[in-house]
Amino acid sequence: MDIILVGGGKLIYHLAKKLISKGHFLTIINRDRKQAEDLSREINATVVFGDATNQSVLEDAGAYKADNLVALTQKDHNNLFICKMAMDYFGVERTTALVNNPENEELFSTLGITGIFNITDLVSSIIEQSVVADDVSNLTMIEEGKLSIFQVEVSPDSEACGKEIKEIDLPLTIVLGGIVRNGDITIPRGGSKVQAGDKIVIISLPEEQAEAIKVFGGEE
Repeated sequence: MDIILVGGGKLIYHLAKKLISKGHFLTIINRDRKQAEDLSREINATVVFGDATNQSVLEDAGAYKADNLVALTQKDHNNLFICKMAMDYFGVERTTALVNNPENEELFSTLGITGIFNITDLVSSIIEQSVVADDVSNLTMIEEGKLSIFQVEVSPDSEACGKEIKEIDLPLTIVLGGIVRNGDITIPRGGSKVQAGDKIVIISLPEEQAEAIKVFGGEE
């Protein structure tokens, strides 16, 4: 299957590697030059530097022959516009969009987006189904235990407490999926500040759980 991914960061990195391992052919569109250059070196995929809301960029990325386009930017209106343009101008039959604000999900569905990825509801559902043990909750394992999703409560004396996400030294393969604070869930960005008592939803390789727990939970 020919798939176009729009966006950047660790989510695109891990998703691309997973899809490639399944035998799909990928094109990634990224508007950040450095991220595009890094992805082109690290991922066996075609990487197009540019703004996917521009019709010519989608054309350069081969949208006319794509089986699926997945828009995973941080802005809902961009994801919606990109998917609609892919469908209306290039005839892409399957489009998938990240919905950052759950209130926008109905609009995406009404306008015909075939796949909607509401990360807030997904993380919330996983948390509600988890069994908490002390300050660490093992939420789920996927791909026969090759990837783990777990939750760590931020300790006041941890390395991460009081820092912005971009200031925290974490391996590239550790992805932060959500911050739970006072019952509310937010999707972490580079400028999100971590506070004591926050519960951080983390996606990582099982062998890297200990490193993430140390950074957010502090030393035993």
